Amino acid sequence: MNSLTSIGLTFKQLEKIFFEIGCEVARMQLQQFLEAADKELEKGRNRAELRHKGSRTTVIKTLMGEVVVKRNLYKRVKEDGTIEHIFLLDEALGLDTIGNISPNLVEKIVGHACEMSFREVAEAVSGLTGQRISHQGVWDVVQAVGERQVEAEKGLVRAFERNETSGEKEVSVLFEEADGLWLSMQGKSREGSSQGKKELKVGVIYEGWEKRYPSSKEYKTVEKMAFAGYMKPDQFKALRDAAITEKYNVDEIRYRILGGDGAAWIRNGHDTDTDIFQLDAYHLAQSVVRNVSDKQVGRHILRWLKAGDFEKVFDKIQALKYDCGGVESEIDKLTELEEYIRKNMDGIVSYKDREQVVMPKVPAEMEYRNLGTMERNVDIFAKRMKGAKSWSERGATHLSKMIALKMGKGFNDKIAALISGKLSERLVERFEEAIRNTRSGIHEAVRKSAYPMHRGEIPFGNSKVTNGRKAIRRMFDLRPFSEMVYR
Repeated sequence: MNSLTSIGLTFKQLEKIFFEIGCEVARMQLQQFLEAADKELEKGRNRAELRHKGSRTTVIKTLMGEVVVKRNLYKRVKEDGTIEHIFLLDEALGLDTIGNISPNLVEKIVGHACEMSFREVAEAVSGLTGQRISHQGVWDVVQAVGERQVEAEKGLVRAFERNETSGEKEVSVLFEEADGLWLSMQGKSREGSSQGKKELKVGVIYEGWEKRYPSSKEYKTVEKMAFAGYMKPDQFKALRDAAITEKYNVDEIRYRILGGDGAAWIRNGHDTDTDIFQLDAYHLAQSVVRNVSDKQVGRHILRWLKAGDFEKVFDKIQALKYDCGGVESEIDKLTELEEYIRKNMDGIVSYKDREQVVMPKVPAEMEYRNLGTMERNVDIFAKRMKGAKSWSERGATHLSKMIALKMGKGFNDKIAALISGKLSERLVERFEEAIRNTRSGIHEAVRKSAYPMHRGEIPFGNSKVTNGRKAIRRMFDLRPFSEMVYR
């Protein structure tokens, strides 16, 4: 058969071969650009301030594979007399790599780590880029980026406490929900835990709901922000308030509606005139189902609770205690339910049905619905984190912060802000020129090799032989290139 398939190649193999070739060209071009830029920086440096200390070779792991770069090292004496050694190229690139891994590759690693185990991420990245990254290396990346996010959040809270944050966006209503996820702990993190587990705090903030698409019956939250980690209640509240103040003009917020299961750490600090607590309907129903044996009676109790008819509820609970014939376990369960309801009475009736709450006009294409998105949000963390046998507080906090970032908008931009700066103006100009020259050269090479193709040389005829190149050369050995067609 006179076709590509006669040599045993599938399109999948062909695609991979050309992908590897493209990556090889990209690595070469990037190496040449970086080393040329480093030479320019060497020529233009302040020789009195920066003493040349020779060159150093490093390997940067990138989306295209490993790029070997030789760059110059310089010695500089600071104003206080201390000595530091720097790479001008790294400063000009705004490059702050984690384990010599490029920012783009870090973004991919962290993004995958939010959904897959560290071992699975290592296999996926290694298979895609043709370079080996261990699961420990993936863990190191997540911890490094997570630590930077922790520091960024601390900085935001400090700015908030100094009244230095002032958002501009104006909304009348803001919805907040919080819940916890119990994770098994390891080592010293088990100290103070309950049966070896500790509660990871998770919170979300959003402006309302909108349909996923015009004719959809499903809804999604608008402008969601998420935050998570092992924090004390006051730290959780400070981070939540700082995140709100950074984005919104808080003077224009009429109501902050908080949904939760009634835990003290969730309600902590929510006691102003703008705060409205809403007990999570799922947890309320769960408490009734667990503590009322008669399911039909349980449904009646839930209906009365929704209507705010608490007198009927408490009368029925007392009647159930009497009817159970003194069975202590039944009485204990009914008492637990009664205490839970009394503790959270102010949040049981829907905020929309309360006389003292006058909701403002809903923004166009948005709705104010009943709260209850938290279970789904917590499930996102649980699917990734429950699979592990155990966690350290530090490790769980760092990964949870990455998951929280990914749940909001602009994940890649946020990760990039944590790990890389910007090119210097001088390098931007050189980069643009290099790209133009590279594209021009590639276009010219393609034009010459394509017209007429039967006159061109066999690809890679004078190049180093790799497995991919061998396969392509075997293709061209079959017949004249001009006669090769798909059949």
